[in-house]
Amino acid sequence: MDKQSYFYQFIEPLSKELALVARELENSIFSSPRTMLTHARVFVENILQQVIRAEELPEDPRANLKDQLDMLNDKGYLIPEIRDALHFVRQIGNQAAHNSRMFRYSEALLSWEALYKIVKWYVEVYGPVDITVPDYQDPSPIMEKRYDMSELEIRLKSLEELLSHSVEKLSTETALAETAVAVESPVAEIPVVEEGIPGVTTIRTITFNGRKLEVPYFLRDAFLLPQRFDKSETFLIRLGAEQQARIMSELPKNLEGLHKHVKRYSEKNDEILFEELKTFIEEEKIRRKLSLERPGELFFFYKADYIIVTEELAKVPLTSEEFTGIPSLLRQLNEDQIDSVGQLPKELVILAKYENVGIGTVEKLFEQLKKKTNEKASAVGPAVEEESIRTSNKKWDSLYINVKLGKGNTVIRGESVPALWKEGLNWIEDHHLPIHEMIKEGVVLGSTDTGKRYAMALEPVHKDKRNFTQLHTYKSKLTGTTYYLETKINPKSGLETLAKLLTRLGVEVKIPLLENND
Repeated sequence: MDKQSYFYQFIEPLSKELALVARELENSIFSSPRTMLTHARVFVENILQQVIRAEELPEDPRANLKDQLDMLNDKGYLIPEIRDALHFVRQIGNQAAHNSRMFRYSEALLSWEALYKIVKWYVEVYGPVDITVPDYQDPSPIMEKRYDMSELEIRLKSLEELLSHSVEKLSTETALAETAVAVESPVAEIPVVEEGIPGVTTIRTITFNGRKLEVPYFLRDAFLLPQRFDKSETFLIRLGAEQQARIMSELPKNLEGLHKHVKRYSEKNDEILFEELKTFIEEEKIRRKLSLERPGELFFFYKADYIIVTEELAKVPLTSEEFTGIPSLLRQLNEDQIDSVGQLPKELVILAKYENVGIGTVEKLFEQLKKKTNEKASAVGPAVEEESIRTSNKKWDSLYINVKLGKGNTVIRGESVPALWKEGLNWIEDHHLPIHEMIKEGVVLGSTDTGKRYAMALEPVHKDKRNFTQLHTYKSKLTGTTYYLETKINPKSGLETLAKLLTRLGVEVKIPLLENND
């Protein structure tokens, strides 16, 4: 990105904190789309708060993002494009916070593009005139696919064996063809090296009574949590006390005789552990695949099942009002200062360690968590919200002023501030009103003359000697003079500026869009 460490570095002079939040949003687009979408709401909410302060509007600490957005829109500070972008960021962010569905990179990129429109508008209307907003640029995905050196060595050795076998096979086939002797040769076991994600290469094989169990590289030193092994839990705890079978790499190549490390266990326990180890590996493969497919997500796992932990679910307090039938577990969790769902361990079976808490109690908690996940997801009603947005903001799809001069009534209309002003100047000159002297003096932006920026002038330079930021021109039909228009301004101030100009020219003015919005 042109030697910049992140795209929104250009807004650091305006707000270092805002720029840093934008940096983290950029970094999370491809690592955690849900995180990006959820926290983009906070980013735009901060921008709207800055706008409210800049316009000296009353601040309501109870107002949420939608309240602030609607208030600014109703008062005419938002053009339709920015209003729609804000609503998009808000709505998709709400879904990410409540809904456990998978969120795609494409959704995060759409939100990122909407953020650009919002930031560009904010900087151009409220930022310093010397900040230049660069053209929009998509973030670059960091999709590294690297193997650990040890795993790479294993893969290379396996591939070399495969190559060696293929050469031997070719030599054998050639010799057989030359001697024309039909000999049935034993088939050598050729190692299989699958193309795929790092971590899945078989690192070792564990056997029991002729049966084999392949251990993938990512489980090489995996902790063998006893609670994950329903029938072998006590067996593993006893083995662990003897510094055996605590992690995968401590297991012997052959499980036969493992029970001899502890008293009162038999070969049957070795067999049961082997079977449960098989289930453990399969569950871990599923979990790894899930984590890779849904990067940045927080999961709760219970046996072969799982829950996506959304921002809203994480906030739910661990109280008897929220979760029924498990008072002892809740009390002990609270004593350990685990007060909300988001503080629970990822592996929920660990909770069975608490006194008088069995696996059945943990299952009750898990089922209630699943129910709450579904309730939170169904609480979001985007379709109803969309209809509300369309109706409440329809009036700002264009800008207009009602004017009256003598007995004639006219509506001056424009789709944007520049278009409105040019139509207004056209109407003024059609009625031969003395506009030239006012522009020669300089028409100040806004409803008063206390500002330092001109709306219209004969030169594109403000009172404080700074150049116009967003420049439009209008050529006078009466004098041929070029009038310079500064259009870095919000719609409300644009309407007020034109109304002030017309009023001073003796025109009666009404602005329906601003009535009853103060």
